[in-house]
Amino acid sequence: MANFRVIETISLNNVQSISNLCGNQALDISSNASHIVTDFSQKRPQLIEKDVLVDQALYMMKMGHVRSKIVIDHDENFMGVISSSDLSSYKVLHIAQLRNVSRGDLSVENLMLKKDEMRAIDFAKINNYTIGDVLATLKNLGQQHVLLIDKQHTLRGLISASDIARALHIPININEKAHTFKEIFDVVFAQLEKNKTT
Repeated sequence: MANFRVIETISLNNVQSISNLCGNQALDISSNASHIVTDFSQKRPQLIEKDVLVDQALYMMKMGHVRSKIVIDHDENFMGVISSSDLSSYKVLHIAQLRNVSRGDLSVENLMLKKDEMRAIDFAKINNYTIGDVLATLKNLGQQHVLLIDKQHTLRGLISASDIARALHIPININEKAHTFKEIFDVVFAQLEKNKTT
């Protein structure tokens, strides 16, 4: 530690307010979509390996205060996205029953939204859109996340419905869309489970 200097610190006694991360401008549905982008060139993406077990993945998300992670294989190739709601929903038990395994034996790979099921927005064009445009897109896709890619077809960022909800201080409900018979069954099953709890 001989090569490092101790930085002069300042007392916090007179500090009362917290700087707004988005500046002084309050965001609304008409604000530029760039305000809600998690830009991977500015902030390291939250990554998780595909074979991490459900309970461990959920614990990692809770401890890291994150709601979603990019799923990778052992060579760090992009595979999909997993959210904390995927790990704690009816889907976990349903897939465990289908595979005839215990809940604890399921991995992130079993529950993630695969990359071939997702869509992306061109990162270079994000300034052309509003937060409302992104929200309409998420609702149209029936997905909680949309990825951003650059000219080299590299993942450059992510926008999530939960980030929009947090930025605008509003609840956002994205209804999953079903494209195959299995997905239709899953969506109907999820609705039946919700109805039981309400």
